[in-house]
Amino acid sequence: MFIARIIIPGIFIAATGYAQLPPSALIPAKEIQLPPLAQPQPQQAPELTEVKLTPPVPRTPPSHPVVKPAPEPAPMPDVVEEPEPSQPSDASANKLTPEEQAQGWKLLFDGKNLVGLKGVRSATPLSTGWKIVGDELKLPKKIMEMDKVTGGDLITTESYLDFEFRFQWKLSTSSNSGIRYLLTSTFGQSPAGLEYQIIDDVHNPISLKGGRLRRSGALDNVLPVGANARINSADPLNKIATPWNEGRILVQGNHVEHWLNGAKVLEFELGPQLHAAATKNGARVGPGFGTKTRTQITLLDEGTSVSFRNLKIRPIAAQQTETPAPPPPGEKATPAQ
Repeated sequence: MFIARIIIPGIFIAATGYAQLPPSALIPAKEIQLPPLAQPQPQQAPELTEVKLTPPVPRTPPSHPVVKPAPEPAPMPDVVEEPEPSQPSDASANKLTPEEQAQGWKLLFDGKNLVGLKGVRSATPLSTGWKIVGDELKLPKKIMEMDKVTGGDLITTESYLDFEFRFQWKLSTSSNSGIRYLLTSTFGQSPAGLEYQIIDDVHNPISLKGGRLRRSGALDNVLPVGANARINSADPLNKIATPWNEGRILVQGNHVEHWLNGAKVLEFELGPQLHAAATKNGARVGPGFGTKTRTQITLLDEGTSVSFRNLKIRPIAAQQTETPAPPPPGEKATPAQ
């Protein structure tokens, strides 16, 4: 058997895991004399020196930047105004020419006063909502007044049987108004009757949903306006220089015409067929709707902004006397004597 050995000078280490010491390693070592330990000497406590403390210097808190409150936003305008091209005042507005005077025309508004109009529910309509601005009779609306009656309807001080009524009108975006005539009865604050529709055909949902039956110039919700009806608008997309529109209503005998911007857009005959058409379309009308009668004329406050000028009216030669209203249901008409 081979046993590996590691030979180190003076030491033999066998692979068996123990070391063989040389004999000299077994000789006891000589006694070593150690010097005596020095005895610790008591030490005196160090003298305490009085330390004078300096009071702390008060610190000034750092200054913070002054925060100014944010400026309040500009208040919203009280009146809903539409941007319009700059228009010079019309020197001929609200005036009659000598020829018109000779033909019997009369003004309902002379640019300064209501000379032929009054309020339906207000004795002072110019202090309750209607305003005279420049050469126009205007019904502005504050934001909180939208869809609410403020100035109320205006009505002529005189009544007419056969007549021609001419007027100019202007609307703000999505506005709605109208002219009522051949008045029969009153529902709420507005006298009922035939209505020449005045509305923003481009934006108002009533006109957009109702089509030609509810557009400007129509017999509102009874007879549709013709396809030739066109309104002027200050909408930049329409590229129209003036927002003013010209309306005309002619009542002569049983014949009625609606005109818009120089074009005849609707004509019809008075009679019970108008009542049937209105009922079919869901319009709320009285029993005498569509009959010939002496009437006042009403400018409507429908809760939106509208302006009028050049309100002119003239009576014309009567073609037919007043026709009685149809009898109530269940009664027979009394024959003429």
